[in-house]
Amino acid sequence: MWIGGIIVGLNLIVWLVGRFATDGGTHGPDGSSYVTTQKGTAAVEGVLRRLGYATAQVRTSLDEADLSPDGTLLLVDVGEAQYSAAELNAVDSFVRAGGRLLVVGRATMPAGLFADPPSWRSAGDSRTVDDGTGTQITLSGFGSLEITAEDEPLFVSDRGLVIGARRAHGDGVFLWLADSHPFHNEGIGRPGMAQAVMAMIDPYGPVMFDEFRHGFTEGGGVWSVIPPNVRTTLLLLGIAAVIGLIAYARRLGPPYDTERRMAPGREIYLDSLAGIVARSGDRTEALAILRDEARRRLEERSAGGDLRQVGRAAGIDPADLDAILDERNTDETLVAVDRAIATLSRREEAEQPGGS
Repeated sequence: MWIGGIIVGLNLIVWLVGRFATDGGTHGPDGSSYVTTQKGTAAVEGVLRRLGYATAQVRTSLDEADLSPDGTLLLVDVGEAQYSAAELNAVDSFVRAGGRLLVVGRATMPAGLFADPPSWRSAGDSRTVDDGTGTQITLSGFGSLEITAEDEPLFVSDRGLVIGARRAHGDGVFLWLADSHPFHNEGIGRPGMAQAVMAMIDPYGPVMFDEFRHGFTEGGGVWSVIPPNVRTTLLLLGIAAVIGLIAYARRLGPPYDTERRMAPGREIYLDSLAGIVARSGDRTEALAILRDEARRRLEERSAGGDLRQVGRAAGIDPADLDAILDERNTDETLVAVDRAIATLSRREEAEQPGGS
């Protein structure tokens, strides 16, 4: 109960901190159209819908998706996400048939699609640039492109950095904007940014957001979008909580002793035996008393049978049995007879109801 209460309390604290820190924004991967925090792209998807354009959030691999060639496929902040050969073939066919592929931010995907693609680099610009036609965008200094002869440069900064590139591919077109700031929720609200974004999308057909690369899948829940290291931590915490509950829970059956029960020390044993001899005043008399007691107990167990067999069945050592049944009178005999009585006592305790 304590562990459960602590987990619930921590979740409430995290939820409250996150809510006050983001004004209730929806968290998630950068570039996702489901995310309403600064690095998300929910504003782009919302603007398109308010303008009456069709949008689709693709939550399957691209080779299984319905990529309409009159639309735009938008890949934002996909980074080093891997695309299978089947997906690359599907995207290639989509663009060649007249589709528009728009990659925003750092990505390795174009290297699998083209033999000589542009390449992303970290050098960027944080000023406002235009595409030569009056369309301007404000940058965050995130990155730029190294283009090839096949590419038409777009949004070249005063420092000569190419921020965007365009290339024809079959009947379609491939565009790459190296800096994703204009598409983020924190950037699209700036003056002129929404118009520039709409011009790059050219939304005459459906605009498809690749959410599969951000961890969203058909039928997937919150667990599917949690980062792997966080998932591992949560699993380990869950296992630790279960182990803790098992360790803390009440066990079945009688309790174990917290300390091992040891046999009486030899010194105590000898002192006890010496007390018997001292009280009797004579070893012979003490031995006779002990021997009579041992024989009495064996006879009670024998019911007229052989005392030696009964003694062995009770676990008495053969040498101790000899000390009971013969007439020797030595210190060793006295100890042996007393040890046999102790064995019989333990046996009788074990045979009692509830004994162990």
